Amino acid sequence: MPQISEDDILEQTYMAKLRGFLVKKGVLLEYPVDRAAIDVGVHLWVEIKNKKQVVGARVWFQAKGFHDTTVTKADWDETEAITSPSLEMDHVRYWYNAPEPVYLALYIESADLFLAADVRDLVDRGGGLAKIADQKTTTFKIPKTETLERAIARMPQHRSMRIDGPAWRGRPLGHGIDPLRSALAMMPPDLFIDVASGLLAAHDFRLAGSPSSLKERLSTGNPTVLQGRMHLTYEWVLAMTTEFGFDEGSDFRIEGAPLYAQGDVLVVIDPIGNVAPGSLGGVDVIAAAKDAAIDRVLVMSNSMFSPAQFGQWFGGLRAAGIRCEPQDLSSLTFNVLTTTNVYLDYHERLAFAYINYR
Repeated sequence: MPQISEDDILEQTYMAKLRGFLVKKGVLLEYPVDRAAIDVGVHLWVEIKNKKQVVGARVWFQAKGFHDTTVTKADWDETEAITSPSLEMDHVRYWYNAPEPVYLALYIESADLFLAADVRDLVDRGGGLAKIADQKTTTFKIPKTETLERAIARMPQHRSMRIDGPAWRGRPLGHGIDPLRSALAMMPPDLFIDVASGLLAAHDFRLAGSPSSLKERLSTGNPTVLQGRMHLTYEWVLAMTTEFGFDEGSDFRIEGAPLYAQGDVLVVIDPIGNVAPGSLGGVDVIAAAKDAAIDRVLVMSNSMFSPAQFGQWFGGLRAAGIRCEPQDLSSLTFNVLTTTNVYLDYHERLAFAYINYR
């Protein structure tokens, strides 16, 4: 007669529990043939206007289980982390390099719960794939705090991005739009504030001497001057310095020289799109910069500059010894299109004044 082992019973039990948990979070995904070293997946749904919509990430699971005789209740109570069973390195490499996140889930029978962690996080915590590359097998420790519930709560942060389209300087951006030769159309002020805030956050801009957040400072929707420090280098290109057309018999085009800012800066956020140095609601930008010993001013404007408006910022501040190459939408487009997470957050709401593809 066919025999069913205790391991078979445990696996059937925990897989049923895992599917039962995931089916409440999204649409279950399964391979019809067990040859992908993945047990089950879920296409997460999100709540939008009180309706569940399947627009979230797809996440995959490889599950393992521990009998209550292997990890006893006493073992569970005393330990801080559970070590996984031995895993084949070929499988670990496959999960780590998968285009969508793969989680290792450990079912602890004595506690009747799952621990779950992103395989990429587990590998990176241990020093990366290179550190275990010569091994045939490996194990991972998952802390007791990393429950399946906690993992699921964080999973909406995952996103899948196509990387098989045209690359830009070797980087997959998730779109085929030319960052140097396209321009966003004017946005509603609240959207512009979100995009500008996203760009600053992506470059680890931190406000100086203020407990408030960027969103709080910008919530009025009026032009705002922010003093702070850019911890990561912010790069931009002025569209006026980039060649759009082609010379006869050549497909070479000059790219505008990149501009940079890092360290202490003043940032002017203009969601209205008509502000000049002398129209900032009583704030004297030059005086504020000199008082703070800052020689770099960034301007993000929800407009297309006229020559006069550009000159007021560029020439007016330079005459005072302060560098300012202000950004209107033709220049900010470069940052939005090359800061992939910001683009993916807002791309469905962005319109273009003109667009070119690579």
